[in-house]
Amino acid sequence: MCRGISILKSRIKQELYEQYELSRLVHRRHESAEEELWFDYADRGVKQVALPVIHHGQLAIYEWGNRGGKTSKLPQTGWCKQESLDAGKWKWLHPEPVEIPANFGLEKGIWFQIIEGLRGIAVHDEAGAPRVYMLTQPASHYYQVMTRHERMPVLIGQSI
Repeated sequence: MCRGISILKSRIKQELYEQYELSRLVHRRHESAEEELWFDYADRGVKQVALPVIHHGQLAIYEWGNRGGKTSKLPQTGWCKQESLDAGKWKWLHPEPVEIPANFGLEKGIWFQIIEGLRGIAVHDEAGAPRVYMLTQPASHYYQVMTRHERMPVLIGQSI
């Protein structure tokens, strides 16, 4: 799948950066590298993990899936299989397509380059708050060898 993403800090509007207190996500791969924000679904240091999304043409920050919120009826995951979406299994949630802008993806400790971004869906929880689920598909042979995972994110405009 794709447990995390990295996006250049410069791609995030300053008001979103401040509103969502994203300073804790800032990393540099080396001293001369540009600052990146690392969003990690497995980050246990936060109550709610988020992802940047482009929804209705606007950049926003949405909570990433449902990380075990027992009070929510949303699926308890951060991913949605493309096949399940196509089969109508998410229809009851009225999913809307979103793009997840990213420069790199992370799976099992392996970072891989993302050219344009990833596909996802936005749904709303019981309180009306938007949540994003990353779309996945069966992994290509290369992705499976690289990450040792059977599923990969649905990439926009690229193949791995």
